Amino acid sequence: MIEFKNADEAYLDWLQKNPQGFVLNLRQLCDPGYVVLHRATCRMISNSKNLSGAYTARSYRKICAVNISELQKAAKQEGRADGSFSKRCGLCDP
Repeated sequence: MIEFKNADEAYLDWLQKNPQGFVLNLRQLCDPGYVVLHRATCRMISNSKNLSGAYTARSYRKICAVNISELQKAAKQEGRADGSFSKRCGLCDP
């Protein structure tokens, strides 16, 4: 499991190297109401047309892992007591 803050290039590199992985999209400040699960291949979190800083700077950060169970632990650390996600992306259906 790895967290990316202000590191778009490293984040996009991780996605490319781990297409079978999963990503939690989180706000920069901890917000248990916004802990969204995506597949690493989801275009919502990897559109190369976005400007620099759009993924892990400005308003968002990412936690990435190769399996969902690791991200459930991260969700607990984000304030989701049961390890659930506030939402699962409807586009990539993780």
